Amino acid sequence: MSKPVLPQDIMLLICEELGLRRQFGTLFNCSLVNHRTASIAVEQLYGILEVMDPFIFYTNQSIRLWRAIILSSLGATRFPYCAYMRALSLGSLVECLDDIRSDAAARQCFFEGPMQDFLVLQRGYESVKTTRKRLPPLDNPAITSKCAESIIQYAKQLADGDSTTMALTHLEASVFPRDILPTWLSCLGSLTSLQIQDGSVLGVEAAGAITAHCPNFSELTCFHCSSDTAAEDVAAFFLALRPNTLQRFEILSRNNLSGATLAALRTHAKSLRVLDLRSLPASTTKRIHILSECTALERLVIEKDTTDGSDLDIMTVTEMVQVAEWLRSCKALRELGLHHVRDALPILHHVLPTPEIRLETLHIQDWHFASEEVTKATWEALGHQKRLKLLAIASQDQSTNDLVLSQNPELTDSICHLYTLTSLNLMQTYVSSDEISRIATALPGIEELSFGGELIDDSILEPLSKLSKLATLTVTAVTAFTFDNLLRFAERLYDVGNQGIKVELLNQWHEAKLTTDEEMRLNMYFADHLKGQIAISYPNDPDELHEADFSDSD
Repeated sequence: MSKPVLPQDIMLLICEELGLRRQFGTLFNCSLVNHRTASIAVEQLYGILEVMDPFIFYTNQSIRLWRAIILSSLGATRFPYCAYMRALSLGSLVECLDDIRSDAAARQCFFEGPMQDFLVLQRGYESVKTTRKRLPPLDNPAITSKCAESIIQYAKQLADGDSTTMALTHLEASVFPRDILPTWLSCLGSLTSLQIQDGSVLGVEAAGAITAHCPNFSELTCFHCSSDTAAEDVAAFFLALRPNTLQRFEILSRNNLSGATLAALRTHAKSLRVLDLRSLPASTTKRIHILSECTALERLVIEKDTTDGSDLDIMTVTEMVQVAEWLRSCKALRELGLHHVRDALPILHHVLPTPEIRLETLHIQDWHFASEEVTKATWEALGHQKRLKLLAIASQDQSTNDLVLSQNPELTDSICHLYTLTSLNLMQTYVSSDEISRIATALPGIEELSFGGELIDDSILEPLSKLSKLATLTVTAVTAFTFDNLLRFAERLYDVGNQGIKVELLNQWHEAKLTTDEEMRLNMYFADHLKGQIAISYPNDPDELHEADFSDSD
């Protein structure tokens, strides 16, 4: 009697669910069952590669993975793996090439057979014979470009031949050849997201290819845009896209974006949902009000370049009011970050009390001095944001002593009334034991807590031990905790059912140093009973030897 066979549609549903759960190992095992199951499992498996943690792969596994993907673009594998990929992350391929650059066996494994056509050596080394002791350097950008070209062209051929839509929606790379990028984009009809190292490769040509061939394109992330023509190039890109199609734009590092770039970005005012503008020049930060038509935002981060020491970011009263009115009009805004924006407090003074603004995440870091009246009113207004889940407040002017919680009782009061908070970061503030005790008592649902300050004593351990959901506790303040109270703290955490907690005491006073045996007992209790860990550092311990104490002199 034949064994019952699981219907194909049920197997499809199972594999799709495994894909949603990112169960790479289970999908791999399913692909080994038989050819019928493999045809379903493999498609899901390669479709989730973009979210795999690179650290789970050994070098040999990474080599085999990329080799299989590239060979599939040559039709040299049983399944067209590259056609199943939803994200082509070429940065991962570059890392793989870096790993094998000095490993003769790994290089031979990667480039043997049909892969030999993808081997490109750096200029001047083409005629050097490869041996185990002499490995001519690889031309990683050229190799990556050839591999990407093969994958993209093959996926396009499959889509054209079968009249099906490609799975590939996300393209990421550290280096894009500016002259080739438009060609690649024209082949990726399903592309929705582009992540690049240098935004300077963008321009009218790339935007034209997206407009003509990528109807669902909506997300752009650039690590930096620092060329002399970056402002104009990126502005031209925004203007050449179909208006109101870009939903996410992120610039993560140094850039030369200008007011003209912001004005061009305004052509997507109705569609923009996420705007993350990091390291803006001071003069551009001052002109951020240009984006006031972008009122559909759900996430907004503004960061001034910390290396720009000019005063060009000082806003006039009119400009501050314009920014505040803009933020107040963003009714869907849920995440807001103002980093190194000197006028942050006067702006928030007007925004936080607005009933229609219901923030869930708020980051404020390094603001300039504001009057006592404005500061007090801002901290009081913070208490209106009853839906806040994550709050991070770092000192003005990047100095811990500039924000002393005891001198700002309105801030402590507001924090204690934010009952939905799960994450509170006060690491760059001056906090006392009394304030932490009060906060811990008022916010029993807190999961992540970090704070700074000077001397913190054992009195905070009891209220902290009642936090059954506390998963991460990071203390940069000077602590003088005793072993007995730390152990009692751990035992109370166990009593309230806390499991998996990670505690870091980064500045324990050297005169309250625990013995080796005491630290071992604490570590064992955290590991065995709480399934967590504790780490204690003594940065000012005079008994500790540091590298600076050693000298080559006699």
